[in-house]
Amino acid sequence: MSTSSDETRESRLETLRNTKHVPVLIVGGGINGVGTFRDLSLQGVDCVLVEKDDFCAGASRAPSRMIHGGLKYLETGEFRLVRESAQERNRLLRNAPHYVSPLEMIIPIHSWIGGTLPAFFKMLRLPVRMKQRGALVIKLGLWLYDLYGSFQRVMPRHRIIARQDILREIPDLDPSLKIAASYYDAWITSPERLVIELVLDGMAANAGSLAFNHLRFNTVRGNLVELQDAETGEIFTLTCDVMVNAAGAWIDQVNEATAAGRTMIGGTKGSHLMLDLPALAQTLHGRMIYFEAEGGRICILSNFMGNVLLGSTDIPVKDPDGVICDDEEVDYLLDAFRRLFPNVPVDRSSIFFSYSGVRPLPANDAVDPGGVSRDHSMPEIAPQGDRHFPILSLVGGKWTTFRAFSAEATDNILHHLGRRRSASTADIAIGGGEGLAQAAGPTEALLSTITDETGLGRGRAQQLVARYGARAKAVAKAVSEGETFVRSLPEFSNEEIAFICRTELVLHAEDFLFGRSTVFLERPLDREALVELVGVIAGCLEWDGEQEAREIDRLVDRFRRLHRIDVSTGQDRAMRFV
Repeated sequence: MSTSSDETRESRLETLRNTKHVPVLIVGGGINGVGTFRDLSLQGVDCVLVEKDDFCAGASRAPSRMIHGGLKYLETGEFRLVRESAQERNRLLRNAPHYVSPLEMIIPIHSWIGGTLPAFFKMLRLPVRMKQRGALVIKLGLWLYDLYGSFQRVMPRHRIIARQDILREIPDLDPSLKIAASYYDAWITSPERLVIELVLDGMAANAGSLAFNHLRFNTVRGNLVELQDAETGEIFTLTCDVMVNAAGAWIDQVNEATAAGRTMIGGTKGSHLMLDLPALAQTLHGRMIYFEAEGGRICILSNFMGNVLLGSTDIPVKDPDGVICDDEEVDYLLDAFRRLFPNVPVDRSSIFFSYSGVRPLPANDAVDPGGVSRDHSMPEIAPQGDRHFPILSLVGGKWTTFRAFSAEATDNILHHLGRRRSASTADIAIGGGEGLAQAAGPTEALLSTITDETGLGRGRAQQLVARYGARAKAVAKAVSEGETFVRSLPEFSNEEIAFICRTELVLHAEDFLFGRSTVFLERPLDREALVELVGVIAGCLEWDGEQEAREIDRLVDRFRRLHRIDVSTGQDRAMRFV
């Protein structure tokens, strides 16, 4: 089996047609599946990864964009998870500095000793709901958090901020607060792009590994796995030594299709809103506010690309398909915002985008979904009957700890294969993070190289580096002969979009818009922008007029169904122009 990331989809499918057996089959192209794919590929293990939609299409594409050590997990006594999370956060700051950066977190505090007794009960794993966290509880938690983050420390310790000082820094905050705290975690600008870079890294590391989007797992018949191309309906069959179920919220459905049904998932929906509040976003100065909503649930609010990102909810759901941010969630989040910023006018017209995802949490009967552990586990379904291979299900986990979870999964798989680990991923840069760092020096050197070798202006080079990290060098060479920019999306050129579509496994316009860029979160997009984007992609992927029209309808429908904003009328702000 041989492939490379720039081969056409058809050539990769032809390789798959000729593949009768693969050591490892991974079902699911979210962060857990893709992280395991890359790790296995680095060990020289041939594997096939299939994703029924696009890569990073589920919960992995719907996070709060935090890379964090898990301050709130201290409340439930999950000290191992906090330690691991803090270590993995620091590793991501080193290994993916083009997308992961330090972030100052601000905690408004409205009580001095509130929550002390409930915090004690929670640490003992006793059932209690935390309704308010006072300064004493938060101070103790931050002290412990600093302690766990001391491994290869890369960020400042926490500090306490007097009421008058925090109100001077962020004057719109609720003036009834008593005090505030500041500590540092990290944030990720583009989880979508980090996932695709992990996919490309995996295929580049091992010519025997293949990753497919829009290719679904169907079933297991005897010892034979059946896959199906979501585009053409073509069926592929192969055998494997180990199957990894990394389908996230769909893990139970995949296991059921193998005739090994077993309830593992108790998913909860998390929804976020993008608010067009530029003045408030500027006041935040790149900081994230970590605050309590009614009932003690933790919410976040941050400046994201000049807008305000507000989240999230935590609602148990049984069906992960087609989840949207509904009326009740919109009201909940806007009410939480108004309590935090009572003098900032906000209503549904302030929202220009929303997104939802279902966290693949373990099955549970918890009264408080927010109290369900975010730790990961790997339940195994043993070979049975004619099925001679085990099925490992990757349950739970979170963005910050994906590398550690993938390493555990890889070690387990290597044990099944009778092989040993040959490389650690702990210090290997991801994609465009190669050669870069949190320090400015390497980025300045890259910018100089791009401007010297391609003739692009420094501003354009900075734009590409911010978007692609070290991979910007290849993009710059591809566009340097003379760019023509998209009128409705002037930050992109036709040549840049074409290069990304040809080299990053783009099959549909929505793959580019939602999976290879963050432009959908940066501002409202009207029909004109969507049509023009589809036209550019149609040119580079050689779509005919009929295919182009289908892609426009598909993209508009995606906005209308999954990202509607004005819930009361069933229309969203962006689609008023459609």
